[in-house]
Amino acid sequence: MRLALLPAGRLSIAWDPWRRLAQWWRRETGPDLSLPDDLAPPGMAPAHGHGVAALHAAATAQPSQPEARAAWADRLWGPGFALPGGEAEILRLAFLLPLSPATTLLLVGRDAGGAAACLAAQRGAWVAAHQHDCWMADRAEPLLKPFGRRAALAAWDPAAPAFRPRFHHHALALEPMLAGTAPDAFFPALATGLKPGAQVVLVETVLAGDPASPGLARWLALDERPTLPPPREVVEEALQRAGFTLHVTESIGGRHTAAATDAWMRLLAELREGGRPGAAVEAAALVAEAERWLLHHRLLRGGSIAVLRWHATLRG
Repeated sequence: MRLALLPAGRLSIAWDPWRRLAQWWRRETGPDLSLPDDLAPPGMAPAHGHGVAALHAAATAQPSQPEARAAWADRLWGPGFALPGGEAEILRLAFLLPLSPATTLLLVGRDAGGAAACLAAQRGAWVAAHQHDCWMADRAEPLLKPFGRRAALAAWDPAAPAFRPRFHHHALALEPMLAGTAPDAFFPALATGLKPGAQVVLVETVLAGDPASPGLARWLALDERPTLPPPREVVEEALQRAGFTLHVTESIGGRHTAAATDAWMRLLAELREGGRPGAAVEAAALVAEAERWLLHHRLLRGGSIAVLRWHATLRG
């Protein structure tokens, strides 16, 4: 621990991104964490100097570079996954979908190939993975390559969503409104891309409280959301107008929080054992990711947002 004397004789802890990260988790989630003082990237002065100033600026400004953020996401959730719980959560979400080697799944939303690959491998389905983010698509490509045509990548435009008409048997949508797509634009496009009777599992973050809640604007920036999440009633009304019948609605925010906490505890243990970042940009990305998930936890706990799962069927 690095200490500095103040004029009044009191002691203050110099800013340390790793100790700050541990303090966040201890305050927000409860576990008693402690990090060693030597986790700063090689060549960076931990308590002073331009290195930490640059790290602090990067961690408190806009989200870090996508390469660095992707590397930490892979360590947290598993290669190619973008949601807490990784493969286990995806398999749980898709459990109700009657997938088989005779079915094609329309997969859209927050995924970098992990969900598509595990569903192709473990459920045997043909997967049409739709991605609007070129960086996420580039990450997904090597994970899907071993499956050949069974797991294909396709582009979609959040501003004008469209999918191959009447082609897919079922759909898994993982926060498809992340990029600001309006529910009244997304769900009719989804319905057009599905065969009659298709089953859909939808996961979406919704606005559940005051849009001016403290920390919400910062979380939106860190999560790279251009707009506020839609309220639950807006999602459900748009889903039903598009021709879907709702069967199940479940709040899964608590499960995601528990999975995220477990993943961060494992990662912090790895950092303590020597798996520290190798460069300032990696360290900044780690601090930004920690802030993003801690704000997510705080907003969920305070009722500002909610993470919901719906199971629905397209009426024939």
